[in-house]
Amino acid sequence: MRSESLDAWVVGIDDTDMPDIGGTGSLARRVAAEVGARGIGESTGVTRHQFFEGPGVPKTSRNSAAAIMFSDVDASGDLFAAVCAIVTRESIPGSDPGVCMLTGTVESELVAFGRRAQKGLVDQAEARRLAAASRVDLVGLGGTNDGVIGALGAAILRADGHDGRYVGLDGIREVAGEIEVAALMDRTAIADVVDQDGTPLNRSAIIDVGDWVRPRLVGGRPVLVTRRDGKGWVNADTRSK
Repeated sequence: MRSESLDAWVVGIDDTDMPDIGGTGSLARRVAAEVGARGIGESTGVTRHQFFEGPGVPKTSRNSAAAIMFSDVDASGDLFAAVCAIVTRESIPGSDPGVCMLTGTVESELVAFGRRAQKGLVDQAEARRLAAASRVDLVGLGGTNDGVIGALGAAILRADGHDGRYVGLDGIREVAGEIEVAALMDRTAIADVVDQDGTPLNRSAIIDVGDWVRPRLVGGRPVLVTRRDGKGWVNADTRSK
């Protein structure tokens, strides 16, 4: 296992829940909070990544996994050990949890795996082979260990920076309704607010963010996408999407 100190490390976790019990996203937010409280690393946000849901895929409600990016990591070995311990402790009995950790620019073969996992079946053997070849930390923590597939996929897609939605980010659960772009960016860690074409909104623009603010991961940054309706700017994403 690597132990060098680098700027950012990504942790992926998956398959920690059971039908109608628990949730990997909420567990990932608890992992981020506990790791931060222990001074091991600082989370820069938790993202949710959606994977294939067709026949042959075991899942609870939706086949998604979570990823956390950490900065200020002095010892990656301590981070990986802490995350594994928390996931082992907090996973629902009967689940098949897996944890992955990586850093740096992800190789094209890994990105291809993450994208294929969103469109069709991939297996645990391939996930383990790719992780070993790329010196990526990957471990199963119980049951069938099938959580290693989503854990690797989520970590890859988060590191690649062009997929997913933030479910854990400073301030996003404390804002609602109409708000000025400048105020939204001051009160949250959202990096940019854009229209559906990617054009940034004026900081004085007013948007109705509703009661569910989950920025997209775009270019490695949390970006809130908006659209025009009959009254003005609104959040382009809703809870159902």
